[in-house]
Amino acid sequence: MEHILKMGAFGGVFAVPNIVVDNFIKLANESAVKVLLYMLRNKGKQCSTAEIAKAINITEAQAEEAFVFWENANIFSGDIGSDTMENAEPVKTEPPKKIILPSAEKYNLSPSEIAARIEGSPEIRNLFSMAESSFGRMLNHSEHRGFIWMHDDLGLSAEVILMITAYSISINSGNINYIKKTAADWAERGITTLDRAEAEVKLLEEKNTFQGKIMRIFHMQRALTANEKKIADEWNSRLYNDDLIEYAYERTAENINKLNFKYIDSILKGWEQKGIRTRADAESDNKDHKDKETGHSFDLEEYKALVNDFGE
Repeated sequence: MEHILKMGAFGGVFAVPNIVVDNFIKLANESAVKVLLYMLRNKGKQCSTAEIAKAINITEAQAEEAFVFWENANIFSGDIGSDTMENAEPVKTEPPKKIILPSAEKYNLSPSEIAARIEGSPEIRNLFSMAESSFGRMLNHSEHRGFIWMHDDLGLSAEVILMITAYSISINSGNINYIKKTAADWAERGITTLDRAEAEVKLLEEKNTFQGKIMRIFHMQRALTANEKKIADEWNSRLYNDDLIEYAYERTAENINKLNFKYIDSILKGWEQKGIRTRADAESDNKDHKDKETGHSFDLEEYKALVNDFGE
């Protein structure tokens, strides 16, 4: 199907340099294209990032990212108010045949270099395409550089990177910084094959499921802290069952009247040392303990003093 633009529908027009469409339009995301068109339409006008973001309905962070993209493409200079598009069309930019990638985490690749990687590597091309499917949108310049860093510097295959990406999105952490951090951790631990990556995702999903179960048992309305996640993961690895954990929680509420993971953990480990693995055994042990009491019992202040040893 052929398409023809009806120029009569426009009251006025402005030029878009050939180099933009020829070399960069396939790499530019929606925000970058919006920013470029706005700047071309307002050529010569001093425009702030906030003004541009409001005018084209994007965030200021997206606008800044767009300018970084076009600055790396040598379309804009750092001064966004200057007339930087004046001589853009005559510039001839050929994608480099050979790219020497830096070893630092932040790959300062230009759009031309990224275009060359896409052109020269079917795996990179497929990685970008599948990642865009996972995100449901086009990748931005930072994401392009991040994925190339994971592939080239960390040595991870496209399949492993995509698995990290899909998992990160599934837990609402689908930002490039989290994905890079996870990728670095996996590479450091030798999780570089598809089999090991699948096993790691399965383990992480089990941990997340268990942590969610703990939050329900404890009636929590907030997310777990990093330390609480660590303790919950230990309970999972020790195979403590739900009923036992719930009973430890109930005992904690009775004793100190507040949620404290370290206090609950001390109860569970105390039972484990006695060989107690079920709620029924724990309740029986508690009953035996009360039957043997001589009349002395801790008052609330003593419990508060005790819990201070465990911290928040």
